[in-house]
Amino acid sequence: MAALKNRVLDGARWIVIFAKDLPGINAIELGKWNDSETSIIELGVGGVPLDLNSLNELIARSLRNPLLHSNSAAPFNTSPRYRSLVGVIGSAGAPGRTSIAMNLAAESSQKHETAIVDADNVAPAMALLLGQSDEKLRNEFKVSAKLSLYTDLSATNEKFQALIDLNSKIYVDLGVMPKISDAIIDRRKSAQEFAHWFEKLSAIIYVANSEEYSIRALERFIDNRADLPKNIKDFYILNKSGTSRRHKAIERRFFGLVPLDLGMVIPYDYSSFDRAQTNCSPIHGVAPRSAIRKSFVELLARIENLEA
Repeated sequence: MAALKNRVLDGARWIVIFAKDLPGINAIELGKWNDSETSIIELGVGGVPLDLNSLNELIARSLRNPLLHSNSAAPFNTSPRYRSLVGVIGSAGAPGRTSIAMNLAAESSQKHETAIVDADNVAPAMALLLGQSDEKLRNEFKVSAKLSLYTDLSATNEKFQALIDLNSKIYVDLGVMPKISDAIIDRRKSAQEFAHWFEKLSAIIYVANSEEYSIRALERFIDNRADLPKNIKDFYILNKSGTSRRHKAIERRFFGLVPLDLGMVIPYDYSSFDRAQTNCSPIHGVAPRSAIRKSFVELLARIENLEA
């Protein structure tokens, strides 16, 4: 109890499991412990039930990157956010995350130094979309004067910090949004990297498309939104929307789930996207006056306003 009260084990990861009736526990001001190395788990009435499986899961979460943290002052909710660091996630089934991230970064680079990071561990495709087929050059290359692509950048290395120090705008294609509870206890490197990005992002863009399965995935994400850090701002996109009655019905469902000021519909312009893919270019390079290009300009303005 003395070691606990004085916290003499410097550098240790603290997981405190306690009951209110423990003798001497009231002398320790657990509520003031507010650092990334401490998880506080209360047992009994109003706390965690005395169930071995539940307790083991909580300990596992606390030992790893705790997106779901038992402490209300969790490190993911109190860690500093990097302004202009935006993650792009979405449902499975190719809703257009990569094209959204690429074109958003391309529009940003018209005014600012911008980096785009392909952090999709399942199906990285950004380099190929931008015409870089040489594996030796894919890790980092210039797309344009103010836009650079990185495919091996993590949220914890020095190169990332250098981009932050230069006040670069950074857009991260994170791929499919995993189930949060699974990501927390996953020991694999890909899950840990995903958690590291979420520790720093200032905003996330969730991309769904005009298909029933994608809208259902969006519903699940919104239901579990409380599990994510509360100081990350979010924005939602319904991508590849057409003019059919089915697509219009899905649009109505989309805005039934998402507030108008936090959602946007992006129509699918087959002609412009075909030309962009053929020329390995963002939309502004092949269709600068198109309606779809105007959509990306509007999207950038709304994301920048969200961060302000």
